[in-house]
Amino acid sequence: MHRGRRLIAALALVASPFLVAASDPAGDVAACPDARGASGGAPDLVSARGQIVEFGTSALWTLRFADDVVVPDEEGTPFRVDLVLRDPSAPRMRFAYYRDLNRLIRYDAVVDPTLRILLLPERGQNVFVPPKVEGDTMTIQVPGRILSADEDETGTSPGIAEVRWSVIVRDEGSCDLLGDGRPSEPMVTVVDEPNEAAAAGVMAPSGGISKWVWFVVAAMVVVAGGLVLRSRRRADD
Repeated sequence: MHRGRRLIAALALVASPFLVAASDPAGDVAACPDARGASGGAPDLVSARGQIVEFGTSALWTLRFADDVVVPDEEGTPFRVDLVLRDPSAPRMRFAYYRDLNRLIRYDAVVDPTLRILLLPERGQNVFVPPKVEGDTMTIQVPGRILSADEDETGTSPGIAEVRWSVIVRDEGSCDLLGDGRPSEPMVTVVDEPNEAAAAGVMAPSGGISKWVWFVVAAMVVVAGGLVLRSRRRADD
C-alpha cells in the first residue's frame, strides 16, 4: 500500500513540469509601481507557462486570464503585456520600474498589433507576429534565436533553457504582476514529435505538449493505479 503511494508521488513529481503553470491570484490587479492611482482596468492574469518547443527552436508562453480578453482594446489606452526575461549570457539591467532583466517582449492591444522584442544591453530590437488570443487565453511564440544566440548555427538556441521570465500586464495606472514581476520562472522543455513542418524547417502553428508525453503520463498513472489495487487485494487477503 505504502509502496503504491510512494510510486504515485514519484510519478507526479516527474510529470509535474508538463502539467503545472505558474499561478497568480485572481483579483490582484492593483496600482502599478510607478503610478499613484489604479486607473484603468488591466486584464487579471491567473496563470502563465513558458515552454521550449519545436525541437528547441522556439519559445512559447501561454497566459490565462480571469475573463475573456478583448482585443483590440479601444477603451482609453490599450492594455499592454510585457514578458520580462533574463538571459544569463547578457548583463542584467533596470528598465523603467523593471529589475534584473535584459530582454523584453512587448505586446500592445492596438488595432494592428505586433510583438516587439527589445534586447536591452545590446540596444537592439526585433518585430514579430502578434500573440494569438482565444477567449481567456493568450499565446506568445517567438523564435529562440531572437532571444538567445544560435552559436552553432543549427537553428536551435540552447541558451533558452537558462532564460528566466515573468509577466507584467498593464492598463494605464493598473497592473497585474506575476509574482513580484522579476524574471524568476523557468522554461520547460517540451518533447515534440517529428512532423513534416518541422522537417521542412517551418514553425508549426501549435507548440503544446506532445500527445506522446500525455500518453506516457497516462500510462504511468494506469500502472501506478494497478499496483495500488494489487496492494489492497493482498492486504485484504
